[in-house]
Formats: sequence, structure tokens, C-alpha cells
Amino acid sequence: MNYFAKANRLYNEKEYQKAIDIYKKAIESKEHTSASLYNAAVCFIKLNSYTEAIPILKSAIQTKQDSRYFFNLGYCYAMLKNPKKALIYFNTAWALNNNDTDCEKAINLIIKNYKDNISE
Repeated sequence: MNYFAKANRLYNEKEYQKAIDIYKKAIESKEHTSASLYNAAVCFIKLNSYTEAIPILKSAIQTKQDSRYFFNLGYCYAMLKNPKKALIYFNTAWALNNNDTDCEKAINLIIKNYKDNISE
């Protein structure tokens, strides 16, 4: 079994830290690099380790411009209470896939919270 497949199995078993370790081996072996980076970042997100996920997502974006990568980067910044950066990445994700209703919802929620804070 290759590293990527093994890491995916661990991810599906919710063994996120173990999956991260194997995804790192897949990345070192240049095995499905962008997907391995993305999946490792998602594992960090599942572990609520948003600051660890951010640089990995940025590396994944360097290898592939995928709306999901930008969406999850926006999500990390939203969870870290940085709505400006979150909005940038959610907008980028939506620009890449304007059928993604989750992006639209996230953007609208950030804008609503911003408007609510101004009116207080």
C-alpha cells in the first residue's frame, strides 16, 4: 500500500495525527503532492490546529489552484478570528467555483457580522 492510500485509510478512521505523519511521507515521496498537502491540512483542521493547517494549505495552493484549498484557508482564518483574511480566501474560492454555496454563505456571514459590529 502506498503512503497516500494508507494516510487516507487513517483519515477515514479519524486517526488524524497518524494520517498527518503518513501524508508527510507521501509528500516526501512526491506521491499525490497537492492532495497529500491538502489532506494533511484538513487533518490539522479536524484537530482544531488552524495555525498548523495554514502554511500547508498555502503550499498546496502553490501546486494546484483548487477552490477547496482556498475555502479551507478562509475557514482557518475565520476560526482564528481574522475576518479580513478569511474574506479574501473565501472570495477567491468562490471566484474559482461560483456554484459553491458554502463560500457564499461564509462570505455573507462575515459581511453580516461586520455590519452588526459597525451598528453597535
